[in-house]
Amino acid sequence: MPCNSRRATLLRFGFAILLAAAAAGPARPQQEPDRPAGQRPAVNPIDRWNRMSPEERERELAKLPPERAKLIRQRIWRYNQMHPEEKQALRRRYQTFSQLSPEERQIVRDRFRELRQLPPARQPIVRREVAHVRQLPEAQRRTRMNGAEFRSRFSPEERQIIRDLSTYLPN
Repeated sequence: MPCNSRRATLLRFGFAILLAAAAAGPARPQQEPDRPAGQRPAVNPIDRWNRMSPEERERELAKLPPERAKLIRQRIWRYNQMHPEEKQALRRRYQTFSQLSPEERQIVRDRFRELRQLPPARQPIVRREVAHVRQLPEAQRRTRMNGAEFRSRFSPEERQIIRDLSTYLPN
């Protein structure tokens, strides 16, 4: 179980890395709006950073505030330390995220921020429930989230976090 817990933590952290890198990445379009079907999907921000030459990366990082640039360097390093399977899972999550509308992406960002602001004892409980609910087929997901047990275990704020993250980031 510790391995699964570690993997889940790395995946959550990795998704946070991608969200942060997407927000701070170089000003380049991720994909063209009229990209023909069959062309390669958007590249995640960390892969984009990794594809830059060291000189180009440093030029881009120099445009950011020093603390932000340091944070991005650390996150890129951590991402590069992940196992290939973890990176692939993260890429799939990023692809799902990048296909959301701007409004939906903002909802996901807001819910992750709210999740991080929950009391430390509640965060892992809510994270586990999000992971569990995301695995369920849509009908079972709705049944679970509308059940009395779900309502009694989670506050309205926690229920909204679980509902939105499992809706916008299904497995």
